[in-house]
Amino acid sequence: MFWQMVSVEQKKLTRRKILWIELAVVAAAAVFIPLVIYMASQSDSSNVVITTDGPVDDMFTWPSALNLGIGLASGGGLGGLLIVILIGTLTAQEYGWRTMQLWLSNGISRPVLLLAKFAIVLLPALLFVLAPFVTGALTTAVFTQNLQGSLPFAEVDWWQAALSVLRTAYTLLPYAALTFLLAVASRSTVAAVGGGLAFTLLIEGVLMQLLGLVGGTWAKVGQYLPAGLSNSLAALNRVSAEAGSSLVTPAGGVGAETAVIGIALYTLLFVGLAVLAFRRQDLTG
Repeated sequence: MFWQMVSVEQKKLTRRKILWIELAVVAAAAVFIPLVIYMASQSDSSNVVITTDGPVDDMFTWPSALNLGIGLASGGGLGGLLIVILIGTLTAQEYGWRTMQLWLSNGISRPVLLLAKFAIVLLPALLFVLAPFVTGALTTAVFTQNLQGSLPFAEVDWWQAALSVLRTAYTLLPYAALTFLLAVASRSTVAAVGGGLAFTLLIEGVLMQLLGLVGGTWAKVGQYLPAGLSNSLAALNRVSAEAGSSLVTPAGGVGAETAVIGIALYTLLFVGLAVLAFRRQDLTG
């Protein structure tokens, strides 16, 4: 029954316009950003000043430019914002449409129903990373061909690029789970989306800054917030075949295994609390 529910929820998700609109937004951003940088760098009369640690060309040519779409979709980037808006909207709207009550009246248990609804989060999480990666890769491929005369496929580590996409999609799960919990607890789209965005954009960042200012053990605590764990995984991302091993522990962060486990625990905690809240809700009104 669980997998049947997942299949039904997946079909419902792919028919929702908000998913495709958000995918278009993040894909367009991955085209627009390198395009602007490229045009600015090629214009002799441009007053735009570009600051980067490496050559400017690396920002819109392969292999370095392939990192753009992946970074854009991270939990602390556009991907995190879009997953919050999507999950908050879809979950809270179910209450107004009374689809929850319909499924329950057909004998579906509450935990199965809610877990099936969250399981489909894996699809948009992956799509929100794949879309900008692909469109960004195609866009920067044009610039690379124009400037270098060929595409340096041999310089791209496609296996590590695929792992980077999966890592980044994985970092979106705690934010999706928190928004899911807020949507179930409040039954309100505004509260779910607003609360999720407030945590992602403001609360978490301010908390990490304050813990960093205190220093010592408190500064290390900030590394175990979802953003800190996500940053630790993001530090492992690479696409260049010339880069070093991706298995090293990033400076100032936690190890990869710790980050993976921490993100899983946050996700399970938020989803578990959502299930508990849902089991206590009165849906007869």
